[in-house]
Amino acid sequence: MQIDQLFELVYVLIDKKQVTAKEMAARFGVSTRTIYRWVDALSVSGVPVYTQNGRGGGIAISEQYALDTKVLSEEERLAIVSSVKALNSLSGNPASVVNANIKAAEKISGLVEKDTDWLEVDFAPWSPEGSGVRQVFGTLRDCILQKKQVSFDYYSGDGTMERRTVHPWKLIYKGQAWYLQGWCTLRKAERFFKLTRIQNLDMTGRAANITKINKPAPKQNFNYHPELLTIKAKIYLQKISYLLDTFICSDVIPHKDGSVTATFSIPQEDWVYELLLSFGPNMKIISPKPVREKVVALAKLVLAEYK
Repeated sequence: MQIDQLFELVYVLIDKKQVTAKEMAARFGVSTRTIYRWVDALSVSGVPVYTQNGRGGGIAISEQYALDTKVLSEEERLAIVSSVKALNSLSGNPASVVNANIKAAEKISGLVEKDTDWLEVDFAPWSPEGSGVRQVFGTLRDCILQKKQVSFDYYSGDGTMERRTVHPWKLIYKGQAWYLQGWCTLRKAERFFKLTRIQNLDMTGRAANITKINKPAPKQNFNYHPELLTIKAKIYLQKISYLLDTFICSDVIPHKDGSVTATFSIPQEDWVYELLLSFGPNMKIISPKPVREKVVALAKLVLAEYK
């Protein structure tokens, strides 16, 4: 017999109070005789399980047993199953660990009455590069749990590349991307690093002893909140879905020709104008005028490169 099977049997008894040997035989794919052997083994080991003969009888567990089904409610068990399923695809774990996670989810799934197959998370993007990001995720996760520093080449938003050494704290999913939060020894400050911009990742083996609690007090305020501009633009049919994927629109007005007029906000950053230009002829900035002029000027620079 397997220890995990005995554990699952105990959990089922705690949850359902009483079951029949026939039900458990069907659940585990064994004979009823095997189920009774398991009951004897549990009883010998001190678990207060017992059998009741006759109509309405079956296998039961003492009401005074320490574990209580109320420890985990139905919603809590459903949340655990969903979390295990979601994290399993992000883990970067070897197959043996992944299989163990799947078995854990299946065990708890058997104790949840609601549908547990409503959620699936695939860490990889549609492009084949997703496997590389998954490996970065797994390495960073291990460093966080082991409290070890990491070192990597990082490409900043302005295109510069620097070698960073980080005391890693947390992996965060925000704004359709994964980030590493930690203490950067180069900047001597808390920083966020986008996983897709990390290259040549190494586990240094050195202890990560700067935490969010004991981090040095900053000499200046590193919180940066760029000023936002409200944009009104007309977007044609080919790029409407791209617009909704890219910006949070406060207002979308459809037109008979299939286009829409949308209102959204952007930070005043150079990279945003490049993003607006990426819509090509399928976007026309209506207001404000300075934004429209910057996009036109950028388009002229691109055109000059091809002349």
